[in-house]
Amino acid sequence: MEFGIFIPSARNGYIISETAPQYSPTYAHMREIVQTGEENGFSFALSLSCLRGHGGTTRFWDDALESMTQMAALARDTTFMKLIGSVNVLAIHPAIAARMAVTVDSVSDGRFALNIVPGGWHPKELEVLKVWPGYEYNSYRWEYCGEYCQVLRELWETGVSNFKGKYFQYDDLRVGPLPPRHIDLVCAGASQQAIEFTTRYADYSFRLAWGGREALQDVAQRFKAEVGNAGRTIKPYVALGVVLADTDEEAEAKLQDYIDHADLGAMEYMLGQAATDSAKGGTSEILANVDKKGFVQMSTDFITGSPQTVAAELDRWAAIDGVAGYMLVLTDYVEDIKRLGREVFPLMKNFTPPKALTQA
Repeated sequence: MEFGIFIPSARNGYIISETAPQYSPTYAHMREIVQTGEENGFSFALSLSCLRGHGGTTRFWDDALESMTQMAALARDTTFMKLIGSVNVLAIHPAIAARMAVTVDSVSDGRFALNIVPGGWHPKELEVLKVWPGYEYNSYRWEYCGEYCQVLRELWETGVSNFKGKYFQYDDLRVGPLPPRHIDLVCAGASQQAIEFTTRYADYSFRLAWGGREALQDVAQRFKAEVGNAGRTIKPYVALGVVLADTDEEAEAKLQDYIDHADLGAMEYMLGQAATDSAKGGTSEILANVDKKGFVQMSTDFITGSPQTVAAELDRWAAIDGVAGYMLVLTDYVEDIKRLGREVFPLMKNFTPPKALTQA
């Protein structure tokens, strides 16, 4: 089982609480996180696309680093980790996204993958940019993303696109140079439409773990069935939170303190945005139905405990059929990564260290 890092490249990472670590992202902090990750057994890292924050007392996500330029810089400050940058398809033209991806692929010597973000559950961030097509977009966003990906592939494979679709039409659209290798696409949707899109166009899927291991097993089986229908090989990765402490009681108390001091203003804003999306089974529906604990955890299951407990729990999650790896959400990223590498991964039966570490 591979493990990755959900980089906290927007303010306060992924825990919506007044007592969670408070910080605005800096490149120096992100660099320290991924370099510590490489030293401690992590194989990949993903940074989100954030165009507008959620406010509240903590100014949650109000500050954010731009994903693609961040990953280009991290490519020169890492050696083997796979780096996944994100673009919002309504904000970034496919030709620009194609060229950015080729650039970061070149900088990283082939360690880059592009995460496709359809948008929809957070229309405000697109409305203020004047690129939001209206709420009806949520009914056709995956069709839109499919055409977007077809244009990307044409540009990467031939350098020219004359695509004629419902949403994109081009005559002699050109991007060069061609990448010397296949560039992977990642999709993070959770709905059935997203699963169908991912199995057709993406090389990796990414989703949040929510509802426990049984719920994830059910999703993994549905995803596996769609992969079989598509006749392709796709690796599913899942985001999972970890609160690590010396004892189980300390870890549980830490998470409970975050929940007790939730940023209710940020939550109210997010709930209002999610309510505009009527799509079933996706991020919006998940957000609209979680309790305060679920909001604080950003609709992501969390493991709490001592190193021994976390190792045992990660082994149980790793045993779920159809999941290739977990991308971890942490509290104190640098120190938690060090403890995972030193005290947790060595206790696991299902941990797969990066080849670069085993060959060193």
